[in-house]
Amino acid sequence: MKKILSIALVSVFLFAQNSFAIVDMKQVKKDAKKEAKTLKKEGWVTSPGALPIERQLEDCYVKELEKDDMGFSQYFMGNSKPVGQNYDAAKLQGQTLARLDIASKIQNEITALITNSVANKQLENDQAASITQTVMKSKELISGKLAMTAVLLECYRKLPNGNYELMIRIAYPKAKAMELARQALREQLEQESDELARALDNVK
Repeated sequence: MKKILSIALVSVFLFAQNSFAIVDMKQVKKDAKKEAKTLKKEGWVTSPGALPIERQLEDCYVKELEKDDMGFSQYFMGNSKPVGQNYDAAKLQGQTLARLDIASKIQNEITALITNSVANKQLENDQAASITQTVMKSKELISGKLAMTAVLLECYRKLPNGNYELMIRIAYPKAKAMELARQALREQLEQESDELARALDNVK
């Protein structure tokens, strides 16, 4: 009897988990549909052969909601709205700006880690100040390391003056981005001081 009861409880638990997953996905689809409707009213469209705006937005929302075991986001999200005289030029600019957006978020995260390392006495104040200064000057350097970013949303609208305005959203795995950023910063710090480069290893 106990065995049957245990199986029944497990089944209920699994059903509840699946139900929550369905509810979550339904909410994602609902939110994506609502935003897509707004964007279409504003004149945004996708290129021929591309996924519909609703489907692209779903991918954005799913990436934003994905968490690791600690409950933190697994992806950095980058956004941009470039304008160019032709589509390809605007797209190239937009991807660069979206990577810079992610680089800014990485800078903020590393700066917070540096502050925490000082509080935990893993770094001296002067070391922290020097590393922070390098971090603040390294946005382009960090951005350049973020190759092969996944473009989740790419849509456009034609402006009255004939220019193209694009909306681009990209995602990059957070763990990989932080690893690449550390690598870029370490290379930069090594040019200034081996001691500072080693001190960066204490920023966790």
